Amino acid sequence: MPDTHNSFAHWQQLALNMPEQMAAQFIEKCESLPPETRRALIAATPDQDSLTQNIKAACAQEDAPLRGVPYLLQDLFDVEELPTRCGAPFQDPFEAPLEDGSLLHHKLKRLGASLLGKTVPSEFGVDPRGRNLSFGDCPHADGLRYVCGGGAGACAHAVSAGWAPIAFGLDSAAGIRIPAAFHGLFGFRMANNDYAREGVFPIIPSLESVGWMTAQLEDLQTSIEALFPSLNASSTEAPHGYLLNDPSIPLDAELKANMMDLTRYLDVDDNPEPNRALCRRFKESGEAYTTIESRELYAIHQYWIEEYRTRYPEHLLRRIEAGQICTAEKAELATAIQQKIRETMSDFFNRYDYLILPISPQATPDRANWSGQISNELNRLNAPASLTFLPALILPFPCDEGRHSALQLLLNPRKLHLCSKILQQVRGFYG
Repeated sequence: MPDTHNSFAHWQQLALNMPEQMAAQFIEKCESLPPETRRALIAATPDQDSLTQNIKAACAQEDAPLRGVPYLLQDLFDVEELPTRCGAPFQDPFEAPLEDGSLLHHKLKRLGASLLGKTVPSEFGVDPRGRNLSFGDCPHADGLRYVCGGGAGACAHAVSAGWAPIAFGLDSAAGIRIPAAFHGLFGFRMANNDYAREGVFPIIPSLESVGWMTAQLEDLQTSIEALFPSLNASSTEAPHGYLLNDPSIPLDAELKANMMDLTRYLDVDDNPEPNRALCRRFKESGEAYTTIESRELYAIHQYWIEEYRTRYPEHLLRRIEAGQICTAEKAELATAIQQKIRETMSDFFNRYDYLILPISPQATPDRANWSGQISNELNRLNAPASLTFLPALILPFPCDEGRHSALQLLLNPRKLHLCSKILQQVRGFYG
């Protein structure tokens, strides 16, 4: 297989010139994994002949913007002739191969991308740590010491390890953002859209969004432009943003220093006035998100719980059943908070093009040091984007001891054409 973090261009040349070798090497790599690691990472792959034909078909699209680029897909998305198991603790409803695939899968095929396989999510894509007691916890690409993170942790592992240059999954509770940050990957979260609804097993339907991660800055830009061809990259407008400074969320000192190094490459305002309004409103975002999540999880899983209760992990069962006891008054309050946050962000975007805030309060956590406090802080930092349906750029930065973290730039949905300029501004940080 290519060396870690090879670019789209490298993979495209391999696909064009040696499709049989690309397919054979990927299958061999999967088969060479220890059984417990493979079970935790790889949900399904086409057979070698089918994979070769898929690569050749992708390369035949001469004008496609992602021609020949291989990708991985979180196993919440339907793909024809492959099962969708959702990382579930029971398989009966999910085993059958589907005749048709998800809207996202078909979109990527039209763009010339080629599916290598599907990765295992945390059970139903819910857990922020990336735990899966049914298939095994997804290991971090840098070893068992670190938390992999998020529902799409296996996607992050695979991209970080150089198995593919790009991987797609769902981001409701930061299922893309958290593992990308913990692996030092670039990424993008779409605004809530149909790609997250058609041919996809839902996590939190009302807050669902598609996201993806890459190891290369240039590949992130290429993928954004491929999926949003209408963006006007030639605009002369200069992007102007704002850095949130919330003193109630304790940030690791070294992480904060490295975060500030990255933000120096951006045009960022430090006016304290918006900060007060945002901090006041975001303070309630985590609890509001949790309420909405629990009610929707329960609505999806209530009938399966009756039949498969003993197979659900206890931590997941608690989150689901919280929705059963959630009162109508509490749900109405969460909806009201969500609406106020959306109004606050709408006002904010009258002045700014993006809002910067960290994805995590600390760099890649040790598995042994994970706590409920970390989960709560992750929820609070990442809930605003989900509650407001906002697209977001993920910009990583290194920390000590080989750890990673990342910024998220919540984007004005009317200013997506500025993505290319933002990425150009930070290019110097990444050398």
